[in-house]
Amino acid sequence: MLSERIESLADPRLDVYRSLKSTNATRDAQLFIAEGPTVVERVLRSDFRVRSVVISDRKFAAFETRLPADVPVYRLTQVQAEELVGFAFHCGVMACAERRPAQPLETWLPPTGPALLVAGDRVTDPENVGALIRIGAAFGAAGILLGEGSADPFSRRVLRVSMGNGLFLPIVETGDLAGLLAKLQQQDLMDICLTVLDATARPLHQHRFAARTTVVFGNEYDGISEPVRRVSGSRLTIPMFNGTDSLNVAVSAGIFLHQYRSTPADG
Repeated sequence: MLSERIESLADPRLDVYRSLKSTNATRDAQLFIAEGPTVVERVLRSDFRVRSVVISDRKFAAFETRLPADVPVYRLTQVQAEELVGFAFHCGVMACAERRPAQPLETWLPPTGPALLVAGDRVTDPENVGALIRIGAAFGAAGILLGEGSADPFSRRVLRVSMGNGLFLPIVETGDLAGLLAKLQQQDLMDICLTVLDATARPLHQHRFAARTTVVFGNEYDGISEPVRRVSGSRLTIPMFNGTDSLNVAVSAGIFLHQYRSTPADG
């Protein structure tokens, strides 16, 4: 382990961790920051290239055995750490890793047999994107698709909420989600299920999912976009009572994916 005490916050090796709350410079630099013991440990176990770890003295003793020998580790006092990142550094440890291009679908999507994909159409809230990734992983999704306008799947908040599950699950960001869904439908023989708030949609409990299914979740405020709505597929809704007009994206995802796993697959 290449542990080194940092004396000055002006050290340029710390630049990527500087003022994290007010900037998202890591995305432009093709880097991402993992925050907290669980997510940092998972990024260290992943096949992403980790550039460095920043850790407070308070966290070092408990985390030392999990630090690899070939990654630079920069130790700071608690006061230094909080001044560096720009917020209360309760988590005590962060790591900087390199982003990489998304793997083409054909390299990881099974060409035949059961396959579940989760798609987010303009899901802007990082916590909702993180929840979609975590829930997708929990219910055995083969991958996550995110349309244009969705939150950065490798932002600190998304990684924190997803508990790092996106490090081990293929994630595809696309500027043409409708086109990608149409391709999946035509070439990969997947059933497209659009989750909608519509009285004419089929109630979820009446639907029999195909073994190869992509479930699409829409924007938090206005649902699925018009181009995606025009993709042919099953329009499904969750019946609700007591005048409830909608559910959080993450809650809906849990209900839909549980239903997919709980009912006999068609085909």
